[in-house]
Amino acid sequence: MKKPFIAIEGPIGVGKSSLAHQLSQSYHFYEAKEIVGENPYLSDFYTDISKWSFQTEMFFLCHRYKDYQDLAEHTDGIVSDYHIYKNKIFARNTLNDTEYDKFSRIYDILTEDLISPDFTVILDADLSVLKQRIAKRNRSFEAHIEDSYLLKLKEDYANYYNSLKNEGHAVLWIDTTNLDFVQNEADYAYVFNQINELIGGHEHESI
Repeated sequence: MKKPFIAIEGPIGVGKSSLAHQLSQSYHFYEAKEIVGENPYLSDFYTDISKWSFQTEMFFLCHRYKDYQDLAEHTDGIVSDYHIYKNKIFARNTLNDTEYDKFSRIYDILTEDLISPDFTVILDADLSVLKQRIAKRNRSFEAHIEDSYLLKLKEDYANYYNSLKNEGHAVLWIDTTNLDFVQNEADYAYVFNQINELIGGHEHESI
């Protein structure tokens, strides 16, 4: 039986990487991690989004494309801290219409035969909580992120969740505003049980 591919998504600072790591340990799945800091344009991007957006989004798209190609070689289950569709979510917010049209056409060509997650978990949190979590991880290039940008991402991920749900995809929405699944075992168990139900937990390892 094919083992599942789970993608964790949500706005910046919501806890995607932390949850993906914990799930990989619980299920003994391969952990696919996005290496954000390798993008050479990212610091400039948050300083001047309009100037550096196309370079930034194209770098991420090509990097994620290669990562997803490599994931197709894995026979074990996979849990990733991103879904490749996030390229379109972020690009729609940062590119002008002409740039986005070009980007979207390249995206469609690159992803037409890529492996796709079987299950998508979208995390959310209140703006104040996102800002606290971003500040706590203390990445210098994130210091310029504006509230309006985070709020728009929250809205876009809510729309993405609704579109996946309406199309019949296996998707789960979890509000983590009042959850600390890193430090609190009960909170992690709560999140894990929801995900376990989504993927059919009776067939997989449990915590």
